[in-house]
Amino acid sequence: AISGASIRIREFPEISATTDEAGDFRIAVPDDSLVTPYIETGGGRLTRRPREGEPFEVDSHWNEIDLQTFRTSGEDLENVNFQTPPDAEFEALKALLQVPSGDDGRPLQSVIVTTASALNVRGVDYDTFWLNTPHGVAGATASTEPALPEPIYFNELVIPDTSHTESSGDGGIIWPIVPTGTYRIVTTSPDTQFASFLATCKPGRVINANPPWGAYQLTAGEKPLGASNVAANVVSAKVTRKGKKKRTATVVLKSGENIDVAATIAGGGMTGLRTLALKPGTKRLTFPIAARNKARKVTIKVKLTDASGVSFTTVRKVSVPKIIKKKSKSGKRK
Repeated sequence: AISGASIRIREFPEISATTDEAGDFRIAVPDDSLVTPYIETGGGRLTRRPREGEPFEVDSHWNEIDLQTFRTSGEDLENVNFQTPPDAEFEALKALLQVPSGDDGRPLQSVIVTTASALNVRGVDYDTFWLNTPHGVAGATASTEPALPEPIYFNELVIPDTSHTESSGDGGIIWPIVPTGTYRIVTTSPDTQFASFLATCKPGRVINANPPWGAYQLTAGEKPLGASNVAANVVSAKVTRKGKKKRTATVVLKSGENIDVAATIAGGGMTGLRTLALKPGTKRLTFPIAARNKARKVTIKVKLTDASGVSFTTVRKVSVPKIIKKKSKSGKRK
């Protein structure tokens, strides 16, 4: 466990927390947002607590690691663990994988790492988590959207091995050279289902979507936790009037990844549909509302689907402003 480490959020640089003596942390983040936690590079005198034997102190230095990008949606995220390698392991992996690095030792591009992890490390305490090492599920393969070259799989000795075409019992999977962008990682197996996750890549970042998050195993028919999928949301939905009669429904969407959108509007006898492939960023969708439509409210439904096929639907009932009618010669509105 790492005590005294600084945990921060990429999207909200003003937010931070410090790990306690047991390496635990709690950090409050905004709801309905995308958040990418990371641990800052640091060092100091740490207490190691081996699974067997007495705790002992050791001088240590750890390296900056990012986690996957989560979508907060009204629930706390638990067991958001960091696995950060010491210097010797960090440098050895870079050398083995031929990762181009800058003068600061960080990758010139980005790295994505995950583990096709087993059910027995989900929803357990830290001691049980380590007792169930190794965490992997053998026989899984992974791909990305947008597409990257095939990953490298770790062998049973926890070494990246280019001769492997699927995961070993270790479960480790790595893309050692990744350009800037956001990538949905989808892991599959003939007889096992896994959650997907989003990696947000920029120069110098090493994203380790480690257990019990990342590519975690699902039970038969289980849906992944909401924080793993569909890194997009409906920012607002409203109807406005311009002039006396022109009314427009506007839906604002914000996304951190490539998302398929199907938006519908219904009310007062009208229906409308918009479909599009949403890129990372903000997008406005508009629907005209005819002057003859007398509905006081319309229902707007927005279905957002990520590259793994998981979707969420948001429903908003929106008030419709009345049109302003012309006055007759008697002074009454028609």
